[in-house]
Amino acid sequence: MSVRRKLIGALLMLIVAVSIVSLLDIVMLYFLKDLTQVYITYRNIVHAVVALIVGIVIIQLFASATVIWLKRGREAYLVRNVILVLGYIVLGFVIASILGLSGESLLASATFSGLVIGLALQPVLSNFFSGLLILLSGYIKPGQDVRIAGGIPLSLLAFPAYKFFSRDYAIPGLRGKVLEIGLLYTKILDIDGNVVKIPNNLLFSSSIVLEETSESRRVQIRYEFPVTCSPDIVLAELHRVFRGILNDYNLYIEEQSDKQYYIVLLVTITPPDTKTREFRSKLLKEFIDIHRELILSGLCAQTQSSTR
Repeated sequence: MSVRRKLIGALLMLIVAVSIVSLLDIVMLYFLKDLTQVYITYRNIVHAVVALIVGIVIIQLFASATVIWLKRGREAYLVRNVILVLGYIVLGFVIASILGLSGESLLASATFSGLVIGLALQPVLSNFFSGLLILLSGYIKPGQDVRIAGGIPLSLLAFPAYKFFSRDYAIPGLRGKVLEIGLLYTKILDIDGNVVKIPNNLLFSSSIVLEETSESRRVQIRYEFPVTCSPDIVLAELHRVFRGILNDYNLYIEEQSDKQYYIVLLVTITPPDTKTREFRSKLLKEFIDIHRELILSGLCAQTQSSTR
């Protein structure tokens, strides 16, 4: 269904609702006089029920039209949820006005009912308001690659010490792409292809790591060479290769892992719009190729190496 049809449908729904209410008033007040007094008593309630039903339908039509108009892009469902929230808030004020509730009565009733409902629906309300904050603040957005961490977002892996060659941080948590941000939960497609629904209060209180590709990121790779490989030859070969593919980098012989190996450290910057993991994989491949060439040329003894 096109955007125009949905908007026309919403307009027709409003016209039909006004016509039905007007016709009902005419019939009850002028033709069915026996029921006139009863109808007058409950007239506002009838109008409020009609307004509620019609309002929900119109809000849903407008929200669906927005998704179609934005061609189901990354921001489509975000805008849709904002329209739903604002629409329901406006609808609530309209119904309160139809029922003749004044500001004082609304405040008095909201005090008691808010306390009861707040205690009974604390988890639901927590998710709802967390969803509002996420939607309005842009905490995360549909289409972003994120990693959702728990209470301790960063931890340094250091085991086993003699076989771990990376100084990067490991971030425990769920990693995936944000599909949709709802009012109660958020859908995330994890790296295994599973759709995970996370309550918004848990999401809003967690640490979010945005895996953006538009910004540069510092990367370091450590590779283990045997002591039978001359450090001067190794560094010269590495400089020869990396000088052609990297603009800014540094190479160091950082430490000796044990008596048979020493570790070469490469420090560089990920180019903009490049996935960090793919960039690391490319550089690691160059390390392995250089090591194999040194072995085949007889400049290194053939031993196993460890990388990270």
